Amino acid sequence: MTESTLHTKRLLLRPLTLTDVPALFELYRDPETMRFMTSLPHQSAAETHAELERGLTRQGAFYWAICLRESGEVIGLVNYLGETTVPGMGYALRRDFWGRGLMTEAARAAVAYGFEQVGYNRIELWIDQNNFASQRVAQKLNFRLKGRIPLKYTHQEEHHMMLVYGLWAYEWHHESPPKRPPSLFSAQPVLMVEDVVKTAVFYRDKLDFQIDFLYGEPPHHGAVSCGDWTSGGVTIQLTQAAAEQRPLNPASYLYIFVGTAIDQLYEKYRANGVTIVHEPTSYPWGMREFTVQDLNGYSLRFGTHQ
Repeated sequence: MTESTLHTKRLLLRPLTLTDVPALFELYRDPETMRFMTSLPHQSAAETHAELERGLTRQGAFYWAICLRESGEVIGLVNYLGETTVPGMGYALRRDFWGRGLMTEAARAAVAYGFEQVGYNRIELWIDQNNFASQRVAQKLNFRLKGRIPLKYTHQEEHHMMLVYGLWAYEWHHESPPKRPPSLFSAQPVLMVEDVVKTAVFYRDKLDFQIDFLYGEPPHHGAVSCGDWTSGGVTIQLTQAAAEQRPLNPASYLYIFVGTAIDQLYEKYRANGVTIVHEPTSYPWGMREFTVQDLNGYSLRFGTHQ
């Protein structure tokens, strides 16, 4: 927990303590405020106490209570999560104070503290794609959209698409970008196959992938993909095995994260005549999975968070 108190024109951000639970319970109990949160509205102050206590004990976490400067009334919180690879920030404001620019004011002070006092080189926000008010806060602070992550709330059936917003320290300080190591964007598996065309057709006709390209005459390299948009989903590259590399002996498998309709996907593959290795099973670590095999013997394990 931070020792610093932050001051803005209308607000005071002081270190949050568990004595703030009664005031913050009013925020956590409100269904509209909690609509985009990962948990249901709290039914008791004990739930709020437990959640804040967990947060305050995380290594590297910073929590502030957002207070009105004149009265000292607690109206929200802003925090750095702690124990994350990229410094992640969160914030929430009582609904009766929405629409006044107070959340942006508080978040701006917390961002300044992160860059100027803690020394973060970047800060990240995860925001539900339907939470337009929170996105506007991020945009006013010059955070930029960096990507999307599907997140499963335990109390809801469908995944939520979280928008990842990021801001570099040099952007905050209005400096030129520093020289950085080359960026790594993504990784794609490359499967060695007996026949590139037959394999691509199998993925298209049996697994509902699309054929992205076939290269060569006859084709000796290609790619298939499955996803709603160009920037996401699954891409698998295929390359022709040389004669000395046959017969193939696949010793690994691909793990593919899917949405919550995993049983429907399984039934579709089974109806298409795809070889089933493992039927859908729920596991103690919170995943439901099944495994199929392609015509080259590669196993594809599909899983979803429960």
